[in-house]
Amino acid sequence: MCLKLRLYWIVSLLAGCLWCAGGARAEARTVLDLDLPSQPQFLVDWGDYWIDPTGKAELTDVLTLPGNKLQRTQKGYRYPVLPGGSLWIRFVVPPAPDEERWYIKLADPALDRVTLYTRTDTGWTLQVAGDLVPVTDWPLPHLYPLLPLRVSAADLSVHYMRIETTSGFSLPIEFLSERSVASEQQRISLVHGVYFGLVTMVALMALVSGLIMRDLAYIWFSLYAFAIVVTVAAGVGVAGLHLWPDSAGWADASKYVLPPLSFAPLLLFLAWALSLRSRTPWVFWLYCAFAMVAVLSAVAVGMLGGQIRQTVLLNSVLALATVGVAALLWAWRHGDRFARWILLAFAPMLVALPFPVARWLDLIPISFLSQHAVQFALAMTLPVLYLLLILRSQERHDYKRRITHLDHVDPLTGLVNDEVFAHRMQGLIERAFRYEFQSAVVLIEFTNMHKLGDEFGRKAVLEVLLRLAGRLNSLVREVDTVARVGASRYGLLIEGPVPADRAASLGAKVLARLILPFSRMPMGMTVRPKVAVAIVPAQGGDVAAILARLDAVLKGAPPDYKKNIYVVDSEPESSPQSML
Repeated sequence: MCLKLRLYWIVSLLAGCLWCAGGARAEARTVLDLDLPSQPQFLVDWGDYWIDPTGKAELTDVLTLPGNKLQRTQKGYRYPVLPGGSLWIRFVVPPAPDEERWYIKLADPALDRVTLYTRTDTGWTLQVAGDLVPVTDWPLPHLYPLLPLRVSAADLSVHYMRIETTSGFSLPIEFLSERSVASEQQRISLVHGVYFGLVTMVALMALVSGLIMRDLAYIWFSLYAFAIVVTVAAGVGVAGLHLWPDSAGWADASKYVLPPLSFAPLLLFLAWALSLRSRTPWVFWLYCAFAMVAVLSAVAVGMLGGQIRQTVLLNSVLALATVGVAALLWAWRHGDRFARWILLAFAPMLVALPFPVARWLDLIPISFLSQHAVQFALAMTLPVLYLLLILRSQERHDYKRRITHLDHVDPLTGLVNDEVFAHRMQGLIERAFRYEFQSAVVLIEFTNMHKLGDEFGRKAVLEVLLRLAGRLNSLVREVDTVARVGASRYGLLIEGPVPADRAASLGAKVLARLILPFSRMPMGMTVRPKVAVAIVPAQGGDVAAILARLDAVLKGAPPDYKKNIYVVDSEPESSPQSML
């Protein structure tokens, strides 16, 4: 009890000293308590800070600063560190249980350099981290600076922290126990695993789809997705920790080079997805030029340094994003419905992008949204874009298939046309010769369609033709063929074997089905068909010759309603037989 009482008075005395050093305030200052179970603990107002505008001050200079130069730290306060300057923070940690290791967390992978000075019995020790220092040289390799904190069970520990950054600093300084660090690391690893696994899977599937379908839209989308993976990995510190831990210069530059570079495949993806090359070639080449501008912007950002680098990066990102949105709006206005859905897919990005931009402009402090809004927006956008690509491909495939289909199918009835009928007839004849059996070719002509059109109208005639096609389809097997080979003429291919004596009965069966009255049609609307049947290969193997004979039979038949079934003789020179 006496020990706790002595520690209480020591901490109270420390708080009073810090009060005097930082200037009088009406409210009491809080004191860090590392015994609390809740994690993390924040540096609120129990520290002091000083901004070095030159960035050249050493620890000895800070130790000799008069008390009125130091100001109290504040939670959520934005410390106005100018480019080339540095931020010094002094804090004293009261005694804490020595069985627990503690760490200082600065969750910003973009910090240039963080130096922690700790007073010991023999002097001052220092630890250095930041993206200007190779990760392998950090005290604890991590996604962001995570510095071990020396804590004594009986004595106060005094610390000075020097922070170098190219912009203002508002990041909360957190204190975590070793157990909290391990638990947090598990959560971060899980989130990153899911995130990068999802985006990488989408990129690989798009690449495979592009190679299979030979569609450059998929290829550029895949490259864009891979660029996003690397860009986000650099932004959150994963790349610095795992991909280039020994390259401090690139770890620092990559956070600025990769964002504009990722716009190059994005713009090319939009150009191909919106078919700008075929629709508007000059717009397509304009976007290719903007893609090159994105690459040059990345090179320029990599060569520059300091505040000018951030300015170029910000302007490049805003300009390229505007170009991408303008392309989508233009295509939408010109009738591309996929442009609307692509723009909607990018809506999370348009909502998230202002947060890091406002952070770069020093309008808002560092927060979860300013650090991670874009990467979560991308996680929602990329799968949707890939799905839209699939739907786009299916629609274009269906369109091409319909175009090809129209060349072979009658648009009214859906039956194959005369070209396909002749092609299939050639196959029918070849099979009949090969397997030595007989098949049948049937032509049906309706002689009174013009009269029905004059009496009942064109719409009624079209409906009758459609119903006649349905009746013919119901008469044949799946291996047979029904075709519309003229305005009022249909053709049948009946696969064999078909005995010659069945030719007339076949024609009678067809005739009987066709002359049945139609339901829900005007009274007196009846058709008058003529049926011509030819047996192959008895008629030879010439498709054109067989069709010519059937056509001659139909045209040469007398206009006698009672004689409407004709079987072509096996001898071409003979006159056709007419049967009742």
